[in-house]
Amino acid sequence: MRLLIIGDLDGQIGEASRIARSRGASVNQVPDHHTALEQLREGKGADLIMMEAKNGHIASLIDSLKRERIMVTVVACGVESDKDAAVRAIKAGAKEYIPL
Repeated sequence: MRLLIIGDLDGQIGEASRIARSRGASVNQVPDHHTALEQLREGKGADLIMMEAKNGHIASLIDSLKRERIMVTVVACGVESDKDAAVRAIKAGAKEYIPL
């Protein structure tokens, strides 16, 4: 599995990255959704994108992916069970919200 993480690897999302690597995933991290789109356009594919819900750019990312016909699942995550963040992420088009 190729996992693309958008955001910094501090805290819980970094731990999720380490767990994914230990289970055989190829993990790539980028600082923002613009860089993620650039990499996907260049052919550096991903099977799954994880992005922090607090980032606020999930809707923009998903709109760009749809517009450019890039088919990849986006999962929003957060450091706590924030119901409002989860609802916003799902409404924006994220497949799932995972509290970290």
